[in-house]
Amino acid sequence: MASAATSSHLPALAEPHARETIAHELQSTMQELVDLSLIGKQLHWAVVGHAFRPVHEQLDELVASWRDLADVVAERAVALGYVPDGQARAIEAGSPLSPVAAEATESHAVVRAITDRVAQVSETARERMDRIAERDAVSQDVLTDVVRALEHQQWMLRAQLSDRA
Repeated sequence: MASAATSSHLPALAEPHARETIAHELQSTMQELVDLSLIGKQLHWAVVGHAFRPVHEQLDELVASWRDLADVVAERAVALGYVPDGQARAIEAGSPLSPVAAEATESHAVVRAITDRVAQVSETARERMDRIAERDAVSQDVLTDVVRALEHQQWMLRAQLSDRA
């Protein structure tokens, strides 16, 4: 006889309501990553100052990374049978990240602003990773990859901060 997971073609999870709980954790992470990518792109357009070029180019790399991570997280939610919402209204409602001003911003202030937000997303992703550890090791692994990438980026950004930043 086929199990409920096999008959529905969804991954088998030990707890009956774990699928929805995990999917919501993934949805929140995906929304924060999308928001981070939008903030990163805004800062990419706004950066000015002596370190314009390297910061401008670094932000393009970071934005691409966050979009890729968001896609992986969203696809895991879909694999669990949940369709995440990545539309602008959902991102605005679901992300705790504060927006940045749409104005020219010195490169050191850009680095500080994005470093703060990367740290925030990394911390909340780590908390989610820990919360779902017992329920779904595969989803935890997805969030582990997110945290690993964000903490690496955080280190690289932190190294650029000076006393005035």
